[in-house]
Amino acid sequence: MVSATSYLASLMVFSIVLISIVSGKMGMTVAKVSHQNALAIDLIQCDTTMGCNPYAGDTDCNTRLPVLCKQTDKSPRPAYAMTCTTDYAMPKEFYCGWTMGYIATTPKVAASTFSTIGDVDAYCTDAFGPGWVTAEFHDSRYIPGMNGATYANAQWTQWGASHGNNYPSGGWRYYSYGNVRNDTRFWMDINDQPTTCWSR
Repeated sequence: MVSATSYLASLMVFSIVLISIVSGKMGMTVAKVSHQNALAIDLIQCDTTMGCNPYAGDTDCNTRLPVLCKQTDKSPRPAYAMTCTTDYAMPKEFYCGWTMGYIATTPKVAASTFSTIGDVDAYCTDAFGPGWVTAEFHDSRYIPGMNGATYANAQWTQWGASHGNNYPSGGWRYYSYGNVRNDTRFWMDINDQPTTCWSR
């Protein structure tokens, strides 16, 4: 027969384990919004109305989700039409930038598995090969006035060459080559907020 003391001790251990599973540090996650078959590009977004929170985190770090990974190869922007039509704190192009490369997602993993961003980068490299690292909130680049064919393809490259290849950095949402899954959110890095599950 189990004594009351043993039962209470077991219950306390179970409660501690349960708390550790559901109440860890919060990290930021993003989601795929759409895919354009003609250009082979995805739109990824941190949408606060859908739960993304880059300032406080939105998902417990013990949650198993794919990591969004990137490979930047300086690809010029394809001629996608601007869906961002309003200037906010930044020009509208800031919110519809181009990553100059590709994205892919890993198998699901608890973000608490990683101690540092280097560990997450290594996970992406292991999954997809050299040059693949963790996608970051500010990965996109833009040119003021870009839209459709304007500052796309060769014009994108020419503008960069005349500006020291220093394209302004965007944020919140961006386009990239790829066709990642759309049935789940993804872990993403953000380098200027304390809302990652890993340290820098």
